[in-house]
Amino acid sequence: MSADVSNAQALRAAFTAPMQEEIARFVASVEEDRHLLDADLRGSLAHVAMLEACGILTAEQAARLRQGLEQIRAEGLELDPAYEDVHMNVERRLEELVGEDARLLHTARSRNDQVALDLRLYVRDCENRLRKALDELTTALVDKAEAYADVVLPGYTHLQRAQPVSLAHVLLAYHAALGRDRERLRQPLISPLGAGALAGTAIPIDPHRTAQELGADGVFSNALDAVTDRDFAVAFVFASALLAVHLSQLAETLILWCSQEFNFIRLPDELTTGSSLMPQKKNPDCLELVRGRAGQCIGELVNLLTTLKGLPTGYNRDLQETKPPVIRVSATVLASVKVCTLAVQHMTVHREVMRQAASDEKLYATDLVEQLVSHGVPFRTAYARIGNLVRRGVAFSQVAADEWATLGLRVMPETLTPEQSIAGRASHGGTSPGRIADQIAAARATRREDVP
Repeated sequence: MSADVSNAQALRAAFTAPMQEEIARFVASVEEDRHLLDADLRGSLAHVAMLEACGILTAEQAARLRQGLEQIRAEGLELDPAYEDVHMNVERRLEELVGEDARLLHTARSRNDQVALDLRLYVRDCENRLRKALDELTTALVDKAEAYADVVLPGYTHLQRAQPVSLAHVLLAYHAALGRDRERLRQPLISPLGAGALAGTAIPIDPHRTAQELGADGVFSNALDAVTDRDFAVAFVFASALLAVHLSQLAETLILWCSQEFNFIRLPDELTTGSSLMPQKKNPDCLELVRGRAGQCIGELVNLLTTLKGLPTGYNRDLQETKPPVIRVSATVLASVKVCTLAVQHMTVHREVMRQAASDEKLYATDLVEQLVSHGVPFRTAYARIGNLVRRGVAFSQVAADEWATLGLRVMPETLTPEQSIAGRASHGGTSPGRIADQIAAARATRREDVP
């Protein structure tokens, strides 16, 4: 019997008829599994090392298997749907390379624990790629914050001008959010290899040795849970979806800022697109797609949770459907991070436009309230006094000195500037120059500490 025939029938030993072609196509997972090829080979190499250490494989057998697996890893492998998944495709190719010894590879292993490992390794790789990309984006935010630390603009609540803040304050707010995202993309790697189909194995293996070979952080505690667990996939897709939400918020801010109504920034031609009708248009389409694709990531999280919610204990083929959300979300979010990085790095800041917008005197109302509070006036009383001035529509710079004295303040028109307002916001995490310098220093120190 040929190698192809033996492999094709290997999973149907108890069947008298071959699987219908339409059913074979329906259950095949090779489209997703091509993303898992390297993870599968790494898992198999670790498994071989463990089998050899336990005396289940001879040194010669292990060497031949390693040589074949490394050759597949170097050459790559086009997955054939006829062999259903990455695992059987690898075994088929390995048998072509090393002969009968390839049939030893699956000793003390099931596709159930194998695919659980492959997906875990793939998630770890995705986390590392995203964390590296986030490093570039957060560095760009800190660099821009430091370069434009003296730029002031209105801070907004409800999309209404609220109080003056520094541009650095806004950029560092996104840095803080993305820093939390980066931390969520750091899960322990628990090796499920050795759990078998669901009950472990009678063969004297050492799953801890396999985990050590993989550089894993731990080993499963229950074989049945090990093949069922996809919590790590949910955690990754959730972290990615929340990251996509934060990227969408950053994109929305930049989209508003580069509109003619704001005109706070300009994006370079290389990051914008034109109109098929209106030759004057320069559209921030890439940022709009960052915003739009966040919805896809949220949808994949719902997809994944819905797949898992009705499953009984143990491996079920539904778990095959947990791979596509991980693969799609990873690619989508990684591309969005790179787009946002380019936008932050290459945007032109219109500092005078920002300052003019922050010079609206109504933005200093809270400063005046807090001055009264510092002179012993109860907050609600101070709020009412300044509120009366706002309702009268009188510019603060036009209020006479004797009226300020009546209110309990001494206000000079030249002190009503966005810079003066910002200088007073010196509480922890505030927007004063000193606090911004502290935040920038802390961000750079954290980055240095986290470098491996």
